[in-house]
Amino acid sequence: MLNRIIPYSFYLLFFLTPLFWTSLNYELFEFNKMILVYGFTIVITGAWLLKIINRKSLIFNRTPLDIPLLLFLGANILSTIFSIDTHTSIWGYYSRLNGGLLSTVSYLLLYWAFVSNMDFDKVKTTLKFGLASGFIISLWAILEHFGGSVSCLILRGEFNNSCWIQDVQARVFATLGQPNWLASYLAMLIFPAFYFLLTATKKSSLTIYYILLTTYYLAFTFTYSRGPTLGLIGGLVVFLISYVISEHRFHRVSSTKSGLVSDSRIPALPAGRRERFFASLRMTKLAVILISFLIINLLFGSALTDFRLISKFAAPVRPGISLPPSESNPPSAGGTQLENGGTESGQIRLIVWKGALDIFKNYPIFGSGLETFAYSYYAYRPTLHNLTTEWDFLYNKAHNEYLNYLSTTGVVGFGTYILVIGSFLYSKVKTVTQNLKVNQTKLLTLTSNFELYTLHFALLASYISYLISNFFLFSVVIIAVFFYLFPALAFVATGSTSILHLPSSKVHFLFSIIYRRKIYTKIAQGIVIFSILYLLYSIFLLWYADTLFAKGEKASDMGNPGRAYNELKTASELNPGEPFYRSELSFAAAQAAVSLEEVDATLSAALKNEAVVETESILDEHPKNVSFFRTAVRTYFELSLIDKDYIDKTLQTLDESLKLAPTDPKLYYNKALILFSTGKKEEAIKALQQAIKLKQDYLEALDQLKEATNSAETK
Repeated sequence: MLNRIIPYSFYLLFFLTPLFWTSLNYELFEFNKMILVYGFTIVITGAWLLKIINRKSLIFNRTPLDIPLLLFLGANILSTIFSIDTHTSIWGYYSRLNGGLLSTVSYLLLYWAFVSNMDFDKVKTTLKFGLASGFIISLWAILEHFGGSVSCLILRGEFNNSCWIQDVQARVFATLGQPNWLASYLAMLIFPAFYFLLTATKKSSLTIYYILLTTYYLAFTFTYSRGPTLGLIGGLVVFLISYVISEHRFHRVSSTKSGLVSDSRIPALPAGRRERFFASLRMTKLAVILISFLIINLLFGSALTDFRLISKFAAPVRPGISLPPSESNPPSAGGTQLENGGTESGQIRLIVWKGALDIFKNYPIFGSGLETFAYSYYAYRPTLHNLTTEWDFLYNKAHNEYLNYLSTTGVVGFGTYILVIGSFLYSKVKTVTQNLKVNQTKLLTLTSNFELYTLHFALLASYISYLISNFFLFSVVIIAVFFYLFPALAFVATGSTSILHLPSSKVHFLFSIIYRRKIYTKIAQGIVIFSILYLLYSIFLLWYADTLFAKGEKASDMGNPGRAYNELKTASELNPGEPFYRSELSFAAAQAAVSLEEVDATLSAALKNEAVVETESILDEHPKNVSFFRTAVRTYFELSLIDKDYIDKTLQTLDESLKLAPTDPKLYYNKALILFSTGKKEEAIKALQQAIKLKQDYLEALDQLKEATNSAETK
């Protein structure tokens, strides 16, 4: 039973994670995928522990990445300890969760569970499940490009693209939530599909994998994503060079063999001629698929070229997609404007990267804290950012995985991250070169090894694609799963694992307690099973609380403070450790207090007190979280409608916010509006002037300043 639970959980992990999303949640895509990964991690780890108990022996395989990964985990723990916001570093930035300490622990558990419980056949099956999921998603994306989104069919019962704010027809994203994420995902899947195509022997298999690859690439093309395109090109270069070298080496070895080899597909041939025949067949397959890719680009264009034969399907002109700005909430389906269009993405990336480097200069050892970029960036945000079309959007990533680690985990975290990557690349290159040099085995073994190396090169090319793409982007859940588990697949496939042997005395002591009596064994098994069920239930509660939180936010946006308060209150009770819920609950309580002030003064006063107490508590607990200070400004200003004393509190909180975000012109503009409302025109004008100094094209501030100046001159 346990021998089935673990592999089938990995199969489902690869199949379901990229597909899983719901419209019930605050963030439709990444949050749901991370929750699913947590669930699979609990099941797989629990089954692994039960397997160890049942076998009365430790089941743990070592790999070349063990020490680098442990060092990386240690660096993340240190970064979390010294973080400017520990909660965020543990759980990750709320709308994504991926990247926090808990997610890293989950990925590492999955890595060691895979290398300790899977074999070569299960590696291939795992990849096939991943490819099947990618095929569904690619069809989903292609339909989006031609005007019919399956997502809209699910959400509204309409087979069109009207359910998305984004122009999904111009740049598709299917179930991944953003075009760049879909492109990165498909780029990493294309190479395993290459492996299955090149090693297929039946016509039906050849047809399946050819259709699979062309479907992937067509969907990839419709994302028109430049970073992943560069990653795919880099991966292709590595794959093709490795493939050609291995063909040459194996052909040279096979040509020295003598005798005839019988095969049902071709007449009996000398061993050398047989290998040349199959080598030629493989090269033909490769040429056909590459020509197919080229035809797709000639017809539909690409992210890097403007030429296309069919103008109807032209790549979108940059800037592309835009989202309506929201100061309090990040876009649910795409993140920042940088990901979706606006100012040319290359220009704005340079601005964000400069800010990331400034964060590193101020937090050089352990960084500002794992996943705290959303808060630390505001303190070092270049003024030039205000002149872009994305000036008022929240950036929770550096849009460069390496700079993101450098700024949030410092030189320690960044160094261990590079060590993990370098160790994997070194171990794989070393393994291949050594085996190619010494391979003088029988022809059957030679052919088998060639297939093995093809898989090895495919996984290595996927990894290279990841490394290049993430120079311009950052990891999302499914990409992080691939980052940790593709090396695990490669190690298992090439036999680069070894059993961990602990000193017999320690093993005896560990298991002697459990197996001293049968009841002790049952208790140990019961504890593991109970822990699995409890953790799964806890994960479900986190997910359900998020659905209530989403309902509360929608109610608040629709001007229904009573319902918003009730939903957010329940969400906070289900997940009392999430400060984001409490922060938004405080604002909802303030709104409800204002609406009830004339109807039920007692209840209004209670709600006002709750809003104030909760807000002050959150600000004390998270003094570096600028997002909570922004919400506090809204909360206090709302309360000022029924109690003018809160005007001063609003201004004080604004000043605290400006200390955390000194280059944010909107804070100065809002401060000016409040000062105008209190009759402090001179201070308001100074605030407007500061806002305009930070953003010379700030039209609202310019108009307000002009109006104030004219009013003063008239008097």
